[in-house]
Amino acid sequence: MYLYELHMHTLEGSKCAHSSIHDMIRRYKEIGFTGAVVTNHFTGGNTSVDKDLPWDQLVEEFCACYYEGLKTAKDLDFDLLFGVEQGYARGKEALVYGIEPEFLLEHPELRAADLPTWSKVVRGAGGFIAFAHPFRTKPYIPWPMPMPDMLDLVDGFEGYNRSNTPLENQEAMTRLSPTGLIAIAGSDWHDTNFDDANGVVLEHRVHTTRELAKVLKAGEFELKK
Repeated sequence: MYLYELHMHTLEGSKCAHSSIHDMIRRYKEIGFTGAVVTNHFTGGNTSVDKDLPWDQLVEEFCACYYEGLKTAKDLDFDLLFGVEQGYARGKEALVYGIEPEFLLEHPELRAADLPTWSKVVRGAGGFIAFAHPFRTKPYIPWPMPMPDMLDLVDGFEGYNRSNTPLENQEAMTRLSPTGLIAIAGSDWHDTNFDDANGVVLEHRVHTTRELAKVLKAGEFELKK
């Protein structure tokens, strides 16, 4: 069985993160994970990249840590996959899998796109979108919604987020499981100060984010929570 983290931040791409892509990979390897998706905050969130840069340069700088991390991942026989966490309203974010950096370059309309646009573009290309921590309650979320909106625009939801409270995760599973959306799990770690992590358990390794998206869509995994 192979363990994969689905929600990981690094200081190169997320202002709120404190550890480098190299250190995060090493830490996950140490605790027995096979791979992880780097899901740094993009233009709709707390990204480290200047949002006013020309699109090509913005995407290049955003994706640089992924390409840099591939070197360490290869040395450690670790599957580093590309992903995005994109905010579409204050405190509301989505996790995107199944697209590569080249895909972002081809779609500059995503810079300030709403969730319907992200859904159309990403899912149209075979990608997978999930609500991130859908029932999180924080000071920066002044209007927690009783239910996340636009359920038809996503494939799944983060039922177990390690950075959430148990009650927040329970709310997600109770409210969203009956909708037919696919429950996933991730940690939302921003530094290496952890001894365990959430994720998914796969029966075989995946080496690209496209392969991961297919596995998630098919529900061919177990949750590690």
